[in-house]
Amino acid sequence: MKKWVPHLGLVAAVMLSAGCGNALRSEYAPPVIDYPAHWRQAGAAGEAVPFSWRDFNDPALIRWLDLVAAKNNDLALAALRVYRAQLNEQLTGIEHQPVVSGTLSASRNRPLDRSLPWSKSSYATVSVSYEADLWGKLARQQDAAIWEREATEQDLDEARLTLLANASSNYWQLAFLNQRIAISQQSIDHANDSLRLVTARFQAGDVSALDRIAAEQNVVNQENSHLALLSERQSALNMQAVLLGAKSGSTVVNPAQLPSGPFPQVNPGIPASVLACRPDIRALELRLREALANVDVQRAQLYPAFSLTGSLGTSSNALIRFLSNPVAAVDAGLTLPFLQWRTMNINVNIARNDYEQRVIDFKQALYAAMADVDNALTLRGQLLKQEQLLSHALGLAQQSESMYEIRYRNGATPINFWLDAQETRRMAQVALDTNRFEQLQNLAQIYLELGGGDCQ
Repeated sequence: MKKWVPHLGLVAAVMLSAGCGNALRSEYAPPVIDYPAHWRQAGAAGEAVPFSWRDFNDPALIRWLDLVAAKNNDLALAALRVYRAQLNEQLTGIEHQPVVSGTLSASRNRPLDRSLPWSKSSYATVSVSYEADLWGKLARQQDAAIWEREATEQDLDEARLTLLANASSNYWQLAFLNQRIAISQQSIDHANDSLRLVTARFQAGDVSALDRIAAEQNVVNQENSHLALLSERQSALNMQAVLLGAKSGSTVVNPAQLPSGPFPQVNPGIPASVLACRPDIRALELRLREALANVDVQRAQLYPAFSLTGSLGTSSNALIRFLSNPVAAVDAGLTLPFLQWRTMNINVNIARNDYEQRVIDFKQALYAAMADVDNALTLRGQLLKQEQLLSHALGLAQQSESMYEIRYRNGATPINFWLDAQETRRMAQVALDTNRFEQLQNLAQIYLELGGGDCQ
């Protein structure tokens, strides 16, 4: 009866230790964040949804964004990383399950002097090993794998949001450049008309050669600016190929001008909870929880590990007799880490240090996100006010150009005054178009900063 005492003691120890796993589990508490006062006073998270891409009423834009999302290499790479994290999670789960292994061997032998005939022997064994999760180490390893997989999924969402922002900016940049190129071509045509008029008046002796030279310089300057715009548009088209993960040279979308209608409105109220919608912030917090789980894993390494191995096998001259001649064995092992206590304690401190670093990274990223959101919304308000001023300035420049044209045709002023008025009108038009282009870029940035409004 005495020979059963160690086994019963071991079983009792296992049973008593079964509830110890949660004792080493650290409870996660989100880092304390000091939010700005105007964020605390904001409304519900649903009010911060910025807009939908369909609010621009541009089917070509929607088709372009869908195409880029389907073909972009960065997004495909992020999706592969998610799949890799899923495989790692599955592998971690498998490693924590009982391990079954088998061995099968056969041999023939006889003495070198051939005094005896050949003898045959075979051996087969099946074993099962299992590590009891006394301290929750295996469970926390599984938790860490889950957090990493979920963080990688957030990385994919972040890549998708960034791609949409970049692709929309590229689309609007092409529209802006095409619009400027069209206006530039009109300016060249107008400059040539002016040159023909000045040449005729010069030949008639009504103006000096200086007027003709000034008109010709104006044509050259307009053509030079036009070439620069064409080069800039080609760069934007090349970026389109990069977004599609394809070779340059094939144009997929080439909008003629910027949207003329009103742009989507953005709710100025910013609830603090909107930052939780950002995939990059979500990913940081998930990796923070992963780091905390790794601290628990290292702490559990300080405690004994209990493993159980069972085997069933036989050795006989005929393998078919295996079932009639089995030999069973059960082994229990207790790993004592006390001799490596110093090393393991350092590993715990390293894991704790990694967790504390991630806490600081998370808080810093959150504060940076607050600044980014505020900056984007402040810029939007500034651009809207500037649009009104620029529209008024363009109207005045158009009136001035018209008046100087009349005065020149009547011989009241030299051509330089008219050419300067033309340039002022062109710059006013470019400034207004640039403002509307910057508004669109700002909307794409707001969409990105608010995480696309996906608060789920």
